[in-house]
Amino acid sequence: MSEENLKVAVRVRPFNSREKNANSKLIVEMAGNQTVIREPNTNEEKKYAYDFSYWSFDGFKTESDGYLSPTSPKYADQKKVFGDLGEGILKNAWEGYNATLFAYGQTGSGKSYSIIGTPANKGLVPLVCEQIFDMIEEKKKQNPEGQFEVTFSMIEIYNEVIRDLLSSKGAFDKKGLQLHEKPGRGFHIMERDLKPTPVFSYSTIEKLMEQGNKHKSIAETKMNATSSRAHTIVELIFKQTFKKDGNELQRVSIIDLVDLAGSERQSKTGASGDTLKEGIAINLSLTCLGNVIGAIASQSGGKNVRVPYRDSTLTKILMNALGGNSKTVMVAAISPSDNNYTETISTLRYADRAKQIKTNAKVNENPKDKLIRELQEEIAKLKAGGVTMIGGISADLSKKEYERAKREMEESIKRQLEDSEKQMEILKESYEQRLAEAMKKAKELESHDINEKAKICPHLSNINIDPMLTGSLKHLLEFPEGKSLLIIGTSENVDIQIYGLGVSDRHAGISWENGEFFVEPYLNSRVMKNGKQYEEKFKLNNFDRLVFGASLYYLFINPTKFDQDSEQLILNQVTTITVEKIQKEIAQESGLISDGFDGRDPNDLQCLNELIDLMPMVEEANQMSILMDKKMRYDLMILNPIVLGDPHSKPKPVILVKKFGTTLEWIWNSDKFLDRKALMSDYYLDFKEDGKINNPNYKDYDPFVDAPDTPILIGVGLVEPKCVLHRVPLNDNPKFFDYSKKLVGNLHVELLPCDKQGIIYENIQESIIQNPEKSLQELYFLVRINNVKCLSTRYKKISCQYKCFGEEQFVVTDAGGDTNNPNISHQRIVSYPKVDSKTIKYFSTFPLFIQVHGVQMSSTNDSNKMTTRQWFEKEKKEKINSVEKLREEVNRLHLDLDRTKNKLKNLETLLDFAEKKKKKKIRVDYVRECILSNNPEIMNKLYELVNKMNDKD
Repeated sequence: MSEENLKVAVRVRPFNSREKNANSKLIVEMAGNQTVIREPNTNEEKKYAYDFSYWSFDGFKTESDGYLSPTSPKYADQKKVFGDLGEGILKNAWEGYNATLFAYGQTGSGKSYSIIGTPANKGLVPLVCEQIFDMIEEKKKQNPEGQFEVTFSMIEIYNEVIRDLLSSKGAFDKKGLQLHEKPGRGFHIMERDLKPTPVFSYSTIEKLMEQGNKHKSIAETKMNATSSRAHTIVELIFKQTFKKDGNELQRVSIIDLVDLAGSERQSKTGASGDTLKEGIAINLSLTCLGNVIGAIASQSGGKNVRVPYRDSTLTKILMNALGGNSKTVMVAAISPSDNNYTETISTLRYADRAKQIKTNAKVNENPKDKLIRELQEEIAKLKAGGVTMIGGISADLSKKEYERAKREMEESIKRQLEDSEKQMEILKESYEQRLAEAMKKAKELESHDINEKAKICPHLSNINIDPMLTGSLKHLLEFPEGKSLLIIGTSENVDIQIYGLGVSDRHAGISWENGEFFVEPYLNSRVMKNGKQYEEKFKLNNFDRLVFGASLYYLFINPTKFDQDSEQLILNQVTTITVEKIQKEIAQESGLISDGFDGRDPNDLQCLNELIDLMPMVEEANQMSILMDKKMRYDLMILNPIVLGDPHSKPKPVILVKKFGTTLEWIWNSDKFLDRKALMSDYYLDFKEDGKINNPNYKDYDPFVDAPDTPILIGVGLVEPKCVLHRVPLNDNPKFFDYSKKLVGNLHVELLPCDKQGIIYENIQESIIQNPEKSLQELYFLVRINNVKCLSTRYKKISCQYKCFGEEQFVVTDAGGDTNNPNISHQRIVSYPKVDSKTIKYFSTFPLFIQVHGVQMSSTNDSNKMTTRQWFEKEKKEKINSVEKLREEVNRLHLDLDRTKNKLKNLETLLDFAEKKKKKKIRVDYVRECILSNNPEIMNKLYELVNKMNDKD
């Protein structure tokens, strides 16, 4: 048995285009095995030492074949990473050890690049797979009698459910595969549920991974999931059978390659203060993984703590990798940008704890006949011992409890028996038999290879938020003889079946007319091309970006339009067109951002980037509201922090939430919306089953809406506190405004200078301070908020909150009663025993912001009988009508402007004519006639009259 620490590698990627446009600052440095990160505001450095620190930020060039090769010894390319980590995994596998590699980091940090890579820059998974088969060929030459077998499986864990991505049925199974625990083996999936596929070359694995990614993409849209929130596990089981001292031995190594879900959301979950109900958790498994790593690290430090492996599906599967029979490597991927400091420091701390973990790996080598004998004995024990085990159930149980315990035990024995018998069959089955079966399946995959057909056939290729899944789905636009129309939708009777929120049974038609492709959206179907929504038939051009439903993205590719080999051109287009680019087009078309987007201030750019990221999720929330008739609408907007009473924050996107048919509305920040969006998806999947909500978590909780009695921000008012520096009282009635800068009421506020006991200065002339910068040593004043007057009667239980300079928490007043004009009667003393220049500068510069909060009184109207879809259509028509009215008004103003310009031109021409004729004055009635007339004949008559005038006229 070999005890060793888990190896940890940290890798930093280059700036991406978004970070470059935002002028991001580099906050990460590496030297040797040390990683240093700087806090962006304070420049405080934190240093961490790992087994490997990989600098992949700069110091490289792109070769003609696309490979990123080093130009500096500091740069770590894919070969370097494989040499350090991949070769060790291979060595362990050949020696019979289990090996695990898992990648951790926020979405977009470069996890998938290290694990999977690109065609030109292969990552650890493809390189390990390639090398296994190369080494097998070498071993066969040395030992022709040896047998080598590699099997491949690919699973995904999403929302605690395990799915087999290689099975067309298993990928969409909502219940998923079941985990079972067995002494000596730990948690595993039963052989009858997940049978690994024998593979005989790396190309076979590539085909299987393509198949897995295809199923993953379809499942993602069908189940309304997000790939960045799922864990993907590729497992290779490598078996060597050989003779030693006359015995036939079998050496087995299990290699698990794990791409963990993005870590950023689990760190923010609940950050918005939104109370999630018991049992509802987002990305529970990553939280549990952190707890497991923390507990194991504490054990290594000598503490006696329980390791909570059983708290999540992921930690059960990784139990061997984290503390058992495996040699394990962790790759932590980080961003170099200051904008991602919080996520990066969290990842580095995670990795720092992980390096303290110790595993106890052993060589998995046994005589083959011994394995068969042990399985036979186990089967016999299970068959004979079942009755004894059932007979051992406690007699103290009630009849109902006894029957349930008996049933559960019978099912458990049956499952174990089936699993053992299945393993027995596999051991007895010859390698040649399974290899022949695998080769047959491989040929079937090749015969259905759509990727090859897509090189010459027009098609739609999917664009996924996960670049690894982009291009995994291709729909060929092939028209059977005599047919010129393909129907696209969710129904089983359509020509092209797609799944996604907002996709109808018959969503759109794709036609072939005179050598061109056209798309015709059907009724109530959302179809967009290059950022613009269409309701009429439109023509397709090469590389048009299409959106079906809420967020199903496709690229139209027509290879027949190219004269030369189009493969590289298509590849370049596919790699440059991303979901972000499509969302940017939609934002520009809708007016959310302008064409000068990339040249904006970095703070504005960051805000707009966040807005673009939220756009598809907001659209999905609206689609779910329509499909479940929730009568809710979600709209994105950018909020200036000043309207929230926070002058020190940056602009940020928020979601305006409205309930149709009522006056209720709320503002959710992005964290709260993302938490709710995940719960909405879970809620929708439950509803989709039978049109009912069966999950007990949602019986009394609706993630689509806040409770009506939830206090909201009505508006913000401000008072100028500069006078208190001079000990001059303020009695003010400031107005307060809502998020749209609309006047919603006014306050009665007093700021009264006083001594430290709160006694107000009576004689202003004696207490006044002319020059606070020199004379003010201490500052005390009373804040009084006497009453609030709301213009709208739809608010009650109104309260105010504010904070003065140096205060971290808001001071909240008592709430008024069921009135919109409550007497608040709030008073408190604000104290600054020592006044410095910062205090004086703050009170001289910034106002005191007072937020007004209240509870909405729900009111409904007769239109509440309308469906959610009808509400959306109604608002859409109203918007179109208002735009038309605005357009008519603009046209009218343009006509008026043109007429005015003509009148001025006529007048100018008449004056020039008079000046030329040396006339000193013109009659008023001539001028009036000139202004009122646009008739050339009248103007000619006026010229004659002016010419005949003399100075006496």
